Amino acid sequence: MKQLIPFFALLLSSVYMVQAQEAAVISCEEAIYDFGTIVESDGLTSHTFVIKNTGDAALVITRVTASCGCTTPEWTKIPIEPGTTGDVRITYDPKGRPGPFRKKIAVYSNGKKGAFSLTIKGTVVKQPVAPPVTYSYKIGDLSLQSGHIAFNTLTADETKGGKITIKNEGKIPVNIRKGKVPSYLTVDIRPERLGSGETGEITILWNAPEVKRKGRILTEIPVILDGSGKKGLTGIVEVSANIIDNFSGLSAADKANAPVLSLSVTLVDFGKTEGKSGFMSFVPFIGGKASETVTVTNTGKSNLSIYSITSDTELVDVLGGKKELKPGASSTYKITVRTKDIVDQLESFITVVCNDPNGPVRLIKVTAEN
Repeated sequence: MKQLIPFFALLLSSVYMVQAQEAAVISCEEAIYDFGTIVESDGLTSHTFVIKNTGDAALVITRVTASCGCTTPEWTKIPIEPGTTGDVRITYDPKGRPGPFRKKIAVYSNGKKGAFSLTIKGTVVKQPVAPPVTYSYKIGDLSLQSGHIAFNTLTADETKGGKITIKNEGKIPVNIRKGKVPSYLTVDIRPERLGSGETGEITILWNAPEVKRKGRILTEIPVILDGSGKKGLTGIVEVSANIIDNFSGLSAADKANAPVLSLSVTLVDFGKTEGKSGFMSFVPFIGGKASETVTVTNTGKSNLSIYSITSDTELVDVLGGKKELKPGASSTYKITVRTKDIVDQLESFITVVCNDPNGPVRLIKVTAEN
């Protein structure tokens, strides 16, 4: 027996040393993850930490806990063999938690005494609240966000789109359809049937290559309502665009030798029109109308083409003038306002579209009171 005791002691010591050498070790190259900026309304966001076993025995993750209920962990449940990896997936809920955050996650396993720590951080921002839609135009019970889409400037090879939000403010469903539109416009109404209180959209696509001329173009789109006792009720949505030349290929020398449009005035103010007469006023008022003139001069070095000079309101007319001006030449346009039809105040614009690369679209403001 005295001879066996040393043998058993040596055997137990050897087993202990083997067991001490064979142990799982938990590690993670990226123990802190920064989500950066999270928009609250985007909802849940996740990151997966890759856990590696750098030890000699199988690694078993027994549990994972987070510092708050806003963080949900998931992890690899099967043993992770030496030299291989497993996952700890962390999902963060930003709802109702604006501002910076930093959350710790404790990973318990046989690879470390106590908890192995992971961290997520970031900043939650509130998404700006979209302003409520205001409806400024009506066709029967159909309210429209606007009665006019302005595409501003378009070159002859451009295509642009716009939309108008619509709402049925009546008590009965209504069917909506478009009337005849020109080939350069694509009009889509969705849905075509709106129940009471429901909203939809009118989408309009302007395909400039289909337009055969340059200048300001104002188009009326018939919008027809059927149903609700208003069969055939038609309203108008206006669409406008200024079709200009494509100047992107011009060199500095080309621009230096280009035409230049100069206006004698950019404001035509008729003032208060009530009770005025041609004898008593500097502005002639004849038959309920008032007139003024605007002179256009080409101060550039090549011919100036005036594609259009128009007003979008029926209260203002533009007459006369030339469409082509040589360098140094001028032309006079007559601006007439129908004063008898003005209600309180008029504020409108005359749009000039030309081939001046430094200013292809010019505005002349027209004002009057009654």
